[in-house]
Amino acid sequence: MTKTNLDEFAYKAIINLILKNHFKPGDSLLETELANSLGLSRTPVRHALGQLIAEGFLDKKTKKGCFIPSPTPEDARRVFYAREHIEGLTASSAARYATEGEVLDLYALIEKEKNIHTPAAHESKLLYADINENFHLRIARISRNKYLEQYCKHSFWRSNTYIFFFDKYYSGMNLDGQVTGPRQHMEIAAAIENRNEEKAGNLMKQHVRTTFEKLFIKL
Repeated sequence: MTKTNLDEFAYKAIINLILKNHFKPGDSLLETELANSLGLSRTPVRHALGQLIAEGFLDKKTKKGCFIPSPTPEDARRVFYAREHIEGLTASSAARYATEGEVLDLYALIEKEKNIHTPAAHESKLLYADINENFHLRIARISRNKYLEQYCKHSFWRSNTYIFFFDKYYSGMNLDGQVTGPRQHMEIAAAIENRNEEKAGNLMKQHVRTTFEKLFIKL
């Protein structure tokens, strides 16, 4: 396995451990322990943890190591507010610049997302996370704005700190709260395909706001 593949493997493996509730908010993630449990050297684990810190999913300790940030209502509101407006801008810009092939790629991701909700796929949490990440971050890339893409990635993963621990889908309780995802994604993709910048931006903002309200409306 190449260095790049090892880094990617470590990255996905750490996220998978979090999805499987091996860690909880406030827990430290230690490089040596993760390397041993994953059967890897410390280098790809260090790179993966560094990437997760850069993306806002983990926080770095003052001296060494990193930890899953403890959620607070105020931080959740700030994160989702930032994400709502950043992703609204990326969707608007994507509606201006998207190629036909890029739009088709978005629709292909949505079809994969729909299949996650079949009974045989109920345990595919990591796959759903991958598809959802690809949809949102691909729109950021289509925006042709490297700054929006960078900020989008950071706010997306920071918000997922909350989603992974509070969403009923990820906690294994049920899938009911996720059925709106494919429909809203389809509406956003259609607005991008139709070059409707204002509609694409508003739909994306509403989509992110819906996620926040579904998870934290009682906060």
